[in-house]
Amino acid sequence: MDPNRYSKNRTIRPDSAWQVVQALVTLGLMLCGFIGIAVHVFGSDQGPADWLQWVTATPINGVIAFILLIAVIAFHRYITHISNQQRRSASELPVYAMMLIGVYFIYTLITTGHW
Repeated sequence: MDPNRYSKNRTIRPDSAWQVVQALVTLGLMLCGFIGIAVHVFGSDQGPADWLQWVTATPINGVIAFILLIAVIAFHRYITHISNQQRRSASELPVYAMMLIGVYFIYTLITTGHW
């Protein structure tokens, strides 16, 4: 057993109060995004068959779904084929997107009174 195994932790400082507030706001917005998406997906009477019917209803809906699928595949390939440093910064993009969705659902809740 190494007697100096904790010596590397001497330089580690706790987060400041501002960093804790930022982390809590980020977590709250992401949770609002997840809850809003869950309410919309599972709270309605529509299911996967209705979603497929929507995609095939008009050609533009199919094009939109295809473009979204290509964007998700491209983002996945981008994330898996970059260096570790670039991956850290690129992996924050889904967090920011979910925070934006959370802001949208909070705005909808405030303005209309429901998700």
